[in-house]
Amino acid sequence: MTAEPPYQNQYGQNPYEAAPPPLPELAFWWERLLARLIDGIILGVVVRIIITPIITGLFPAASFLGLLVSAILGFVIYGAYEYFQITRDGQTLGKKLLKIRITTVGAGVQGGLDSETALKRTAVLWGPQLLTFNALLTFIGGIFSLVNVLSQFWDKPLRQCLHDKVANTVVVRMPH
Repeated sequence: MTAEPPYQNQYGQNPYEAAPPPLPELAFWWERLLARLIDGIILGVVVRIIITPIITGLFPAASFLGLLVSAILGFVIYGAYEYFQITRDGQTLGKKLLKIRITTVGAGVQGGLDSETALKRTAVLWGPQLLTFNALLTFIGGIFSLVNVLSQFWDKPLRQCLHDKVANTVVVRMPH
């Protein structure tokens, strides 16, 4: 006959199971902003170098088709920059300089994000770029982008932007 423990775990959990790792310290809003500004400068230069000759050489000034092609190319460049870096190590160049990284909620500091998570996050973050071929749509996309990044100020306790919420990610500070 085997000895039964004097009590059962009332919640049905394994009492020997390790607790999930604690969430690293969340990045401050200004660290996220500065990292995004650095990325924006890098991307702005790259996009101008690539798109300007294509658009000015192929389309009349400010034509609908030229603006549409510009919006699509911009989205592809911005999206690729973000996606490939965050799947590799969870950091864009700006985030590396600020020593912050993107991670999934509850995962601790890890390597890159999985493809699905990175795709969701990138699509919500850079999707409004696709609307920049039309003035009204640019305005609507701009309002969405503003609400997206400002949402970290009222999101408690994880300070997530909308693109973080969709992908279940947070931006954390790297251990020193």
